Amino acid sequence: MPEHAKTPDGRWVDSLEREMGATWPAIRKARTTTEEKRSILRAAFKGKIAADTSLVVFGSIAREEFTSGSDSDWMLLVDGQAYPEHGDQRHTISTEMERLGFSEPGRSGVFGCMTGSHDIVHEIGGEDDTNSNTTRRVLLLLESLPIGNREAYDRVRCQILSRYLRDDRGLVRSDGTFRVPRFLLNDLTRYWRTVTVDFVYKQRAEGGEKWALRNAKLRMSRKLVFASGLLRCFFCHLDPAAAGAREALAAPKPDMTKLLTYLESELAQTPLELLVRASLELTAQRATARKLFDSYDRFLSVPDNSEKREVLAGVSGPEVATSAVWEEIRELSHDFHSGLLDLFFGENGALRELTIHYGLF
Repeated sequence: MPEHAKTPDGRWVDSLEREMGATWPAIRKARTTTEEKRSILRAAFKGKIAADTSLVVFGSIAREEFTSGSDSDWMLLVDGQAYPEHGDQRHTISTEMERLGFSEPGRSGVFGCMTGSHDIVHEIGGEDDTNSNTTRRVLLLLESLPIGNREAYDRVRCQILSRYLRDDRGLVRSDGTFRVPRFLLNDLTRYWRTVTVDFVYKQRAEGGEKWALRNAKLRMSRKLVFASGLLRCFFCHLDPAAAGAREALAAPKPDMTKLLTYLESELAQTPLELLVRASLELTAQRATARKLFDSYDRFLSVPDNSEKREVLAGVSGPEVATSAVWEEIRELSHDFHSGLLDLFFGENGALRELTIHYGLF
Protein backbone atom coordinates (compact mmCIF):
# COMPACT_ATOMS: atom_id res chain seq x y z
CA MET A 1 0.00 0.00 0.00
CA PRO A 2 1.56 3.33 -1.00
CA GLU A 3 1.67 6.22 1.46
CA HIS A 4 -0.62 9.16 0.77
CA ALA A 5 -0.29 12.49 2.53
CA LYS A 6 -3.24 13.41 4.69
CA THR A 7 -4.25 16.94 5.58
CA PRO A 8 -2.94 18.43 8.86
CA ASP A 9 -6.13 17.45 10.67
CA GLY A 10 -5.91 13.91 9.31
CA ARG A 11 -8.84 14.09 6.90
CA TRP A 12 -8.66 11.31 4.35
CA VAL A 13 -11.62 12.73 2.43
CA ASP A 14 -9.77 16.02 1.91
CA SER A 15 -6.73 14.10 0.70
CA LEU A 16 -8.73 12.17 -1.89
CA GLU A 17 -10.69 15.24 -2.95
CA ARG A 18 -7.41 17.07 -3.58
CA GLU A 19 -5.88 14.13 -5.43
CA MET A 20 -8.97 13.68 -7.62
CA GLY A 21 -9.31 17.42 -8.34
CA ALA A 22 -12.89 17.00 -7.16
CA THR A 23 -15.32 19.10 -5.13
CA TRP A 24 -17.64 17.42 -2.64
CA PRO A 25 -19.52 20.28 -0.94
CA ALA A 26 -22.25 18.15 0.64
CA ILE A 27 -19.70 15.92 2.37
CA ARG A 28 -17.86 18.99 3.68
CA LYS A 29 -21.06 20.68 4.82
CA ALA A 30 -22.27 17.53 6.59
CA ARG A 31 -18.96 17.26 8.42
CA THR A 32 -19.20 20.88 9.59
CA THR A 33 -22.82 20.44 10.66
CA THR A 34 -21.88 17.26 12.51
CA GLU A 35 -19.22 19.00 14.56
CA GLU A 36 -21.66 21.77 15.45
CA LYS A 37 -24.21 19.23 16.67
CA ARG A 38 -21.58 17.27 18.57
CA SER A 39 -20.43 20.45 20.33
CA ILE A 40 -24.01 21.17 21.40
CA LEU A 41 -24.37 17.67 22.85
CA ARG A 42 -21.00 17.73 24.60
CA ALA A 43 -21.84 21.04 26.27
CA ALA A 44 -25.32 19.89 27.28
CA PHE A 45 -24.20 16.63 28.87
CA LYS A 46 -20.78 17.60 30.25
CA GLY A 47 -20.41 16.10 33.72
CA LYS A 48 -23.97 14.74 33.67
CA ILE A 49 -23.42 11.12 32.59
CA ALA A 50 -23.17 8.81 35.61
CA ALA A 51 -20.27 6.46 36.29
CA ASP A 52 -20.49 3.06 34.57
CA THR A 53 -22.73 4.56 31.88
CA SER A 54 -22.18 6.28 28.53
CA LEU A 55 -24.54 8.27 26.34
CA VAL A 56 -23.96 6.86 22.85
CA VAL A 57 -25.25 8.42 19.62
CA PHE A 58 -25.55 6.54 16.34
CA GLY A 59 -26.18 7.15 12.67
CA SER A 60 -25.23 10.25 10.71
CA ILE A 61 -23.86 12.18 13.68
CA ALA A 62 -21.43 9.33 14.37
CA ARG A 63 -20.51 9.01 10.66
CA GLU A 64 -19.89 12.78 10.27
CA GLU A 65 -22.80 12.94 7.82
CA PHE A 66 -25.36 14.99 9.76
CA THR A 67 -27.79 16.97 7.60
CA SER A 68 -30.78 19.16 8.36
CA GLY A 69 -33.08 16.14 8.16
CA SER A 70 -31.01 13.58 10.08
CA ASP A 71 -32.45 11.23 12.69
CA SER A 72 -31.06 11.26 16.23
CA ASP A 73 -30.64 7.70 17.51
CA TRP A 74 -29.09 7.27 20.95
CA MET A 75 -29.00 4.96 23.94
CA LEU A 76 -27.81 5.00 27.53
CA LEU A 77 -25.26 2.19 27.76
CA VAL A 78 -24.92 0.70 31.25
CA ASP A 79 -21.82 -1.34 32.07
CA GLY A 80 -22.02 -2.04 35.77
CA GLN A 81 -24.46 -2.51 38.61
CA ALA A 82 -28.02 -1.48 37.84
CA TYR A 83 -29.50 1.44 39.78
CA PRO A 84 -33.01 2.92 39.70
CA GLU A 85 -31.40 6.28 38.93
CA HIS A 86 -30.41 4.99 35.50
CA GLY A 87 -34.05 5.12 34.46
CA ASP A 88 -34.26 8.73 35.58
CA GLN A 89 -31.15 9.53 33.59
CA ARG A 90 -32.61 7.96 30.46
CA HIS A 91 -35.69 10.17 30.84
CA THR A 92 -33.51 13.24 31.40
CA ILE A 93 -31.51 12.50 28.25
CA SER A 94 -34.68 12.10 26.21
CA THR A 95 -36.08 15.39 27.49
CA GLU A 96 -32.81 17.25 26.90
CA MET A 97 -32.40 15.85 23.37
CA GLU A 98 -35.89 17.06 22.52
CA ARG A 99 -35.20 20.49 24.05
CA LEU A 100 -32.05 20.81 21.93
CA GLY A 101 -34.04 20.15 18.77
CA PHE A 102 -32.86 16.63 18.00
CA SER A 103 -35.51 14.36 16.50
CA GLU A 104 -36.89 11.41 18.42
CA PRO A 105 -35.40 7.94 17.72
CA GLY A 106 -37.39 5.59 15.51
CA ARG A 107 -40.40 3.69 16.79
CA SER A 108 -38.70 0.28 16.69
CA GLY A 109 -37.41 0.61 20.27
CA VAL A 110 -33.83 -0.22 19.29
CA PHE A 111 -32.70 3.25 20.38
CA GLY A 112 -33.84 5.93 22.78
CA CYS A 113 -33.51 3.39 25.58
CA MET A 114 -31.32 2.17 28.42
CA THR A 115 -29.30 -0.94 27.52
CA GLY A 116 -27.12 -3.16 29.70
CA SER A 117 -23.83 -4.48 28.37
CA HIS A 118 -24.36 -8.15 29.26
CA ASP A 119 -26.52 -9.19 26.31
CA ILE A 120 -24.53 -7.07 23.85
CA VAL A 121 -21.29 -8.80 24.82
CA HIS A 122 -22.38 -12.32 25.69
CA GLU A 123 -25.38 -13.04 23.44
CA ILE A 124 -23.69 -13.29 20.05
CA GLY A 125 -25.70 -15.83 18.09
CA GLY A 126 -28.34 -18.16 19.45
CA GLU A 127 -32.00 -17.60 20.20
CA ASP A 128 -31.42 -14.76 22.66
CA ASP A 129 -29.51 -12.63 20.18
CA THR A 130 -32.45 -10.58 18.95
CA ASN A 131 -32.40 -8.26 15.96
CA SER A 132 -32.29 -5.33 18.36
CA ASN A 133 -29.33 -6.77 20.25
CA THR A 134 -27.45 -7.51 17.03
CA THR A 135 -28.13 -4.01 15.73
CA ARG A 136 -26.89 -2.32 18.89
CA ARG A 137 -23.75 -4.46 19.02
CA VAL A 138 -22.75 -4.03 15.38
CA LEU A 139 -23.50 -0.31 15.30
CA LEU A 140 -21.55 0.18 18.52
CA LEU A 141 -18.59 -0.98 16.46
CA LEU A 142 -19.29 0.61 13.08
CA GLU A 143 -21.11 3.92 13.62
CA SER A 144 -21.28 5.16 17.19
CA LEU A 145 -19.95 8.04 19.28
CA PRO A 146 -19.89 8.55 23.06
CA ILE A 147 -20.98 11.92 24.44
CA GLY A 148 -19.42 12.86 27.76
CA ASN A 149 -18.25 9.96 29.92
CA ARG A 150 -16.82 7.34 27.53
CA GLU A 151 -15.35 4.80 29.95
CA ALA A 152 -18.29 2.39 29.75
CA TYR A 153 -18.39 2.78 25.98
CA ASP A 154 -14.69 1.98 25.58
CA ARG A 155 -14.92 -1.06 27.87
CA VAL A 156 -17.93 -2.54 26.11
CA ARG A 157 -16.47 -2.09 22.62
CA CYS A 158 -13.25 -3.73 23.76
CA GLN A 159 -15.21 -6.62 25.28
CA ILE A 160 -17.23 -7.10 22.09
CA LEU A 161 -14.08 -7.25 19.97
CA SER A 162 -12.48 -9.64 22.45
CA ARG A 163 -15.42 -12.00 22.06
CA TYR A 164 -15.15 -11.95 18.29
CA LEU A 165 -11.42 -12.60 18.31
CA ARG A 166 -11.06 -15.05 21.19
CA ASP A 167 -13.92 -17.26 20.00
CA ASP A 168 -12.56 -17.35 16.43
CA ARG A 169 -10.42 -20.49 16.27
CA GLY A 170 -9.69 -20.09 12.57
CA LEU A 171 -7.79 -16.80 12.69
CA VAL A 172 -4.48 -18.57 12.07
CA ARG A 173 -4.01 -21.76 10.06
CA SER A 174 -1.89 -24.63 11.34
CA ASP A 175 0.94 -23.44 9.06
CA GLY A 176 0.89 -20.02 10.73
CA THR A 177 -0.94 -18.24 7.89
CA PHE A 178 -3.21 -15.44 9.10
CA ARG A 179 -6.75 -15.38 7.74
CA VAL A 180 -9.31 -12.67 8.59
CA PRO A 181 -11.53 -12.29 11.68
CA ARG A 182 -14.30 -14.42 10.22
CA PHE A 183 -16.51 -14.54 13.33
CA LEU A 184 -16.66 -10.75 13.27
CA LEU A 185 -17.09 -10.66 9.49
CA ASN A 186 -19.95 -13.18 9.59
CA ASP A 187 -21.82 -11.17 12.22
CA LEU A 188 -21.41 -7.97 10.20
CA THR A 189 -22.78 -9.80 7.16
CA ARG A 190 -25.66 -11.17 9.22
CA TYR A 191 -26.51 -7.65 10.36
CA TRP A 192 -26.50 -6.34 6.77
CA ARG A 193 -28.85 -9.13 5.67
CA THR A 194 -31.06 -8.50 8.71
CA VAL A 195 -31.37 -4.83 7.75
CA THR A 196 -32.41 -5.73 4.20
CA VAL A 197 -35.00 -8.24 5.43
CA ASP A 198 -36.34 -5.86 8.09
CA PHE A 199 -36.80 -3.23 5.39
CA VAL A 200 -39.33 -5.47 3.63
CA TYR A 201 -41.04 -6.27 6.94
CA LYS A 202 -41.41 -2.58 7.81
CA GLN A 203 -42.70 -1.91 4.30
CA ARG A 204 -45.54 -4.34 4.91
CA ALA A 205 -46.14 -3.54 8.59
CA GLU A 206 -46.28 0.23 8.06
CA GLY A 207 -48.16 0.25 4.79
CA GLY A 208 -45.29 1.64 2.75
CA GLU A 209 -44.84 4.73 4.94
CA LYS A 210 -41.51 6.46 4.19
CA TRP A 211 -40.62 3.64 1.78
CA ALA A 212 -38.53 5.82 -0.54
CA LEU A 213 -36.60 7.49 2.29
CA ARG A 214 -35.78 4.15 3.95
CA ASN A 215 -34.87 2.64 0.60
CA ALA A 216 -32.49 5.53 -0.12
CA LYS A 217 -30.69 4.95 3.20
CA LEU A 218 -30.51 1.22 2.52
CA ARG A 219 -28.95 1.81 -0.90
CA MET A 220 -26.42 4.33 0.39
CA SER A 221 -25.59 4.90 4.08
CA ARG A 222 -26.49 1.39 5.26
CA LYS A 223 -24.51 -0.12 2.39
CA LEU A 224 -21.57 2.16 3.20
CA VAL A 225 -21.55 0.96 6.81
CA PHE A 226 -21.51 -2.68 5.72
CA ALA A 227 -18.75 -2.05 3.18
CA SER A 228 -16.67 -0.34 5.87
CA GLY A 229 -17.12 -3.38 8.10
CA LEU A 230 -15.80 -5.68 5.39
CA LEU A 231 -12.83 -3.38 4.84
CA ARG A 232 -11.98 -3.36 8.53
CA CYS A 233 -11.83 -7.16 8.52
CA PHE A 234 -9.84 -7.31 5.28
CA PHE A 235 -7.38 -4.63 6.38
CA CYS A 236 -6.36 -6.98 9.21
CA HIS A 237 -4.94 -9.13 6.41
CA LEU A 238 -3.82 -6.45 3.94
CA ASP A 239 -2.54 -3.54 5.98
CA PRO A 240 1.22 -3.47 6.69
CA ALA A 241 0.37 -1.66 9.94
CA ALA A 242 -1.29 -4.89 11.11
CA ALA A 243 1.81 -7.02 10.44
CA GLY A 244 2.85 -7.00 14.09
CA ALA A 245 -0.62 -8.15 15.12
CA ARG A 246 -0.53 -11.00 12.61
CA GLU A 247 2.92 -12.10 13.79
CA ALA A 248 1.81 -12.02 17.44
CA LEU A 249 -1.07 -14.36 16.61
CA ALA A 250 1.20 -16.79 14.75
CA ALA A 251 3.72 -16.93 17.63
CA PRO A 252 4.12 -20.14 19.69
CA LYS A 253 2.10 -18.40 22.41
CA PRO A 254 -0.52 -16.46 20.42
CA ASP A 255 -1.25 -12.94 21.67
CA MET A 256 -4.45 -11.20 20.52
CA THR A 257 -3.65 -7.88 22.22
CA LYS A 258 -2.06 -6.25 19.18
CA LEU A 259 -4.88 -7.26 16.84
CA LEU A 260 -7.42 -5.95 19.32
CA THR A 261 -5.57 -2.63 19.50
CA TYR A 262 -5.34 -2.47 15.70
CA LEU A 263 -9.07 -3.06 15.26
CA GLU A 264 -9.90 -0.44 17.87
CA SER A 265 -7.86 2.10 15.90
CA GLU A 266 -9.65 1.10 12.68
CA LEU A 267 -13.04 1.52 14.33
CA ALA A 268 -12.12 5.06 15.37
CA GLN A 269 -12.41 6.09 11.70
CA THR A 270 -15.77 6.86 10.12
CA PRO A 271 -17.07 4.55 7.36
CA LEU A 272 -16.53 7.25 4.72
CA GLU A 273 -12.95 7.89 5.87
CA LEU A 274 -12.26 4.16 5.70
CA LEU A 275 -13.65 3.98 2.17
CA VAL A 276 -11.28 6.79 1.21
CA ARG A 277 -8.37 4.87 2.72
CA ALA A 278 -9.29 1.85 0.66
CA SER A 279 -9.47 3.96 -2.49
CA LEU A 280 -6.03 5.46 -1.83
CA GLU A 281 -4.11 2.59 -0.26
CA LEU A 282 -5.52 -0.16 -2.47
CA THR A 283 -4.85 1.98 -5.53
CA ALA A 284 -8.39 2.12 -6.85
CA GLN A 285 -8.76 3.61 -10.30
CA ARG A 286 -9.68 7.28 -10.43
CA ALA A 287 -12.98 6.43 -12.14
CA THR A 288 -13.93 4.13 -9.27
CA ALA A 289 -13.15 6.73 -6.62
CA ARG A 290 -15.09 9.39 -8.50
CA LYS A 291 -18.13 7.12 -8.82
CA LEU A 292 -18.10 6.36 -5.11
CA PHE A 293 -17.64 9.86 -3.75
CA ASP A 294 -19.45 11.88 -6.42
CA SER A 295 -22.53 9.73 -5.85
CA TYR A 296 -22.27 9.84 -2.07
CA ASP A 297 -21.88 13.61 -2.11
CA ARG A 298 -25.02 13.87 -4.23
CA PHE A 299 -26.82 11.55 -1.84
CA LEU A 300 -26.01 13.71 1.20
CA SER A 301 -27.34 16.77 -0.60
CA VAL A 302 -30.80 15.21 -0.98
CA PRO A 303 -31.86 14.86 2.70
CA ASP A 304 -30.33 18.29 3.35
CA ASN A 305 -32.86 19.76 0.91
CA SER A 306 -36.15 20.08 2.80
CA GLU A 307 -38.30 19.88 -0.35
CA LYS A 308 -36.57 16.76 -1.65
CA ARG A 309 -36.64 15.10 1.76
CA GLU A 310 -40.36 15.81 2.07
CA VAL A 311 -40.93 14.20 -1.31
CA LEU A 312 -38.94 11.11 -0.34
CA ALA A 313 -40.76 10.83 2.99
CA GLY A 314 -44.14 10.95 1.27
CA VAL A 315 -43.72 9.09 -2.00
CA SER A 316 -44.72 5.42 -2.16
CA GLY A 317 -46.43 2.86 -4.36
CA PRO A 318 -47.15 3.91 -7.96
CA GLU A 319 -45.99 7.49 -7.20
CA VAL A 320 -42.39 6.27 -7.11
CA ALA A 321 -42.33 5.70 -10.86
CA THR A 322 -43.05 9.37 -11.58
CA SER A 323 -40.93 10.99 -8.85
CA ALA A 324 -37.94 12.96 -10.12
CA VAL A 325 -36.39 12.91 -6.65
CA TRP A 326 -36.63 9.15 -6.44
CA GLU A 327 -35.16 8.83 -9.92
CA GLU A 328 -32.21 10.93 -8.75
CA ILE A 329 -31.69 8.61 -5.78
CA ARG A 330 -32.00 5.54 -7.97
CA GLU A 331 -29.39 6.77 -10.44
CA LEU A 332 -26.82 7.86 -7.89
CA SER A 333 -27.30 4.64 -5.89
CA HIS A 334 -26.51 2.65 -9.04
CA ASP A 335 -23.25 4.60 -9.40
CA PHE A 336 -22.38 3.98 -5.77
CA HIS A 337 -23.12 0.27 -6.06
CA SER A 338 -21.08 0.03 -9.26
CA GLY A 339 -18.16 1.77 -7.54
CA LEU A 340 -18.26 -0.70 -4.66
CA LEU A 341 -18.27 -3.64 -7.07
CA ASP A 342 -15.26 -2.17 -8.89
CA LEU A 343 -13.44 -1.64 -5.60
CA PHE A 344 -14.09 -5.05 -4.04
CA PHE A 345 -14.13 -7.26 -7.14
CA GLY A 346 -12.20 -5.43 -9.81
CA GLU A 347 -8.89 -3.71 -9.50
CA ASN A 348 -6.99 -4.98 -6.48
CA GLY A 349 -6.25 -8.70 -6.75
CA ALA A 350 -5.69 -9.23 -3.02
CA LEU A 351 -8.94 -7.48 -2.06
CA ARG A 352 -10.84 -9.34 -4.79
CA GLU A 353 -9.54 -12.69 -3.52
CA LEU A 354 -10.51 -11.89 0.08
CA THR A 355 -13.97 -10.72 -0.98
CA ILE A 356 -14.62 -13.87 -2.99
CA HIS A 357 -13.13 -16.24 -0.42
CA TYR A 358 -14.62 -14.72 2.75
CA GLY A 359 -17.42 -12.44 1.64
CA LEU A 360 -19.56 -14.94 -0.27
CA PHE A 361 -19.45 -18.35 1.40
